[in-house]
Amino acid sequence: MTNPNYLFYLWVLRKLPPSLRSSQHFYFLLNSLGAVVFLIPIGPLMLWLQNPYAGWSCALSAVILSVNLVWWRKGLSLVWVHAIYQTTLMFLIYYNAAMTYGVSSSMLVFMGVVPMLPVFTVGRNWAIFWVLLSFVLLASLLAAQLQGYLPMRPGQDWHNLLQSAVCIVVLEFTQIILVFVYDSANSQNLAVLRRKNLRLEKLSSALLTADSHKDKFLAMVSHDMRTPLNAVIGYLGLLHDNKQLPKESKDFVNSAQHAAAHLLTVINDLLDFSQIRLGQLTLHPQVINLPLVLRQTFHTLSNQAHEAQLDYHLDISPQVPTWVLLDQNRLSQILINLLGNAIKFTPKGHVLMQATVASTSDGLALVCRIEDTGIGMSASQQERIYQPFTQVHDVTTSLRLSEPMRGNGLGLAITQSLVKSHQGRLHLKSELGQGSVFTLYLPLTVSAEPANPLPAFNLATSQDPAPIHVLVVDDNDVNRLVVSTTLLRSFPNAIIEQAANGQQGLELMRATAFDLVLIDLVMPDIDGADVVSEIRRNAPEPYRSVPAIALTANVAQDAIDRCKAAGVNEVMAKPFDRNTLIRAVRAYTVDKDRATPSA
Repeated sequence: MTNPNYLFYLWVLRKLPPSLRSSQHFYFLLNSLGAVVFLIPIGPLMLWLQNPYAGWSCALSAVILSVNLVWWRKGLSLVWVHAIYQTTLMFLIYYNAAMTYGVSSSMLVFMGVVPMLPVFTVGRNWAIFWVLLSFVLLASLLAAQLQGYLPMRPGQDWHNLLQSAVCIVVLEFTQIILVFVYDSANSQNLAVLRRKNLRLEKLSSALLTADSHKDKFLAMVSHDMRTPLNAVIGYLGLLHDNKQLPKESKDFVNSAQHAAAHLLTVINDLLDFSQIRLGQLTLHPQVINLPLVLRQTFHTLSNQAHEAQLDYHLDISPQVPTWVLLDQNRLSQILINLLGNAIKFTPKGHVLMQATVASTSDGLALVCRIEDTGIGMSASQQERIYQPFTQVHDVTTSLRLSEPMRGNGLGLAITQSLVKSHQGRLHLKSELGQGSVFTLYLPLTVSAEPANPLPAFNLATSQDPAPIHVLVVDDNDVNRLVVSTTLLRSFPNAIIEQAANGQQGLELMRATAFDLVLIDLVMPDIDGADVVSEIRRNAPEPYRSVPAIALTANVAQDAIDRCKAAGVNEVMAKPFDRNTLIRAVRAYTVDKDRATPSA
């Protein structure tokens, strides 16, 4: 609970002009107002008690202090207004003491307040000055009384006067020592607080540095893991397509593909989570064929569903618009996460996805309902489902789940962040043992059909005899071989040249008019973006306009932006999806009149 005194302090400062909003001005205002409020009723009271000297002096002091407050409000220096305050106060005390038995006057008890205000407004030196001045005045008052200029009480002698003077001095010393002790204690507390703040600042700086190093380390490790994983997934895909492979070997390949896909998912999730945490997650909307994307995304996991012996169905409403403006990759990522969880946690029964549209106050929204008959979730589990690194199932409910399928607990946390980035929402309905239903709502922007939409291309059934001429630039021998072999499976008449580094790639691109260049970004001599930029700026036609696709394990947004600035037509992440690669190659070569290179 906030301290009421502090709230009052803040309230007073807000009422003051900016130039007076400090603790020193606050203390001056409080003391001055307190003195005026105290003196106003004291004046008439003294007059009623037949002490006209005290009555009129109190009234005069109240007027002076009030005028002093006006001068302070108009901007008079704090040193001057405090001096006027102190002078008025000491005049009032010593004048009334002189009129009422001098050193033995009860008025001198107010000497204890003399050092108070200077300590809090203008500092210790001023407080000491006023205390010494008050001692001089006290000594003058004592001398005048001993010389007979001022009256003494009946029966008093110089012993009594000296004793009273000593008591006043002790009182004032006690007050100033008390104030100084408090001030010193406060200064020590502030010093301790500053040291703690300094340690916290150093710790915070160290944590930020460590966090930055962690992000760099994560990006570096991700790149180093994606590069060999690209070869693993590529070769496994090529082996899987080999129809002469024995059934047992094919089963081994399928298991290895699942393991590699799971490893890639873990890497992607960690990178996405890091980008989300740093606020660097960006969307790239483009005009897409929504029903086609929904079908392709849904069928991406059809093999997993069939292996689990689940009924796996997709129902797309005719109301779903064909062409919309949406981030295709992020939409696919959201749906794959939801469908993957549905398959993973459904031991038997079905996984059903229904897609339709709904009208909202802002327009249309895509509604995807993903229903499963799996293990479901309790109410307490549903409260934790979107927390990072959280897995709600346990050994008693996992049923057929195997360790490799358990995941890293980031899928739904990332999915929720992606949905919110689209200004959408995700609704969950589930009961333990009764399955789950996730309902996705994403705002839609309907678009016109593109002028030259790219045709669908099925890797499993299509081969193109076109004699395309392609350059593959990569410093990794295995990656070059994987890309080349993958292309030759779909384009058997393709002429594929290879370059082992950026300099070789640059020289070949200057000498040969390729139909397409597939280039790695990170290379030891010249990176891919610089190679493309050099060609775009300095090479003559037709070399300058060669389409370039960057195949890179670095999928950070700054790398993508750098590629676009260099003139790279498209950026594709490693490990690459074979169908996606073949479609892109076909688009820029066989169907190059449909592609729109951005030189």
